Amino acid sequence: SRLDAFEQIARQLVAEMNSAGPVTVSIEPAGAPIAPTDMDPVLQEHLARAAAQTVPERWQRMPSAAIHDAMFLARVMPAGMLFVPSINGISHDFAEDTAEDDLVAGCQVLANAAASILAQKA
Repeated sequence: SRLDAFEQIARQLVAEMNSAGPVTVSIEPAGAPIAPTDMDPVLQEHLARAAAQTVPERWQRMPSAAIHDAMFLARVMPAGMLFVPSINGISHDFAEDTAEDDLVAGCQVLANAAASILAQKA
């Protein structure tokens, strides 16, 4: 995973710094590793079908290992995630922005998924 690759690079840098001396550095885990959480497959399928209907050929499944609120919510109830594209792929930054058309499409996908879920429950 990317986190494992990042850790390996950090450990290599620490080893290089320690070999240069006289100060040494160590890496200590802040806690137990946080494992990615699976989202509810039924909710994710509703979102996928809604995306395929609403924005055909403009959507994709995207696994995420980032720490999101949904990760903690999924421990106590079914949860799913829907992403909309960020302009120039910039995410988690003050420069992050999303085109209004993509926001509208994301809302429509969510509304269509909710309608599908409600129709199934009726």
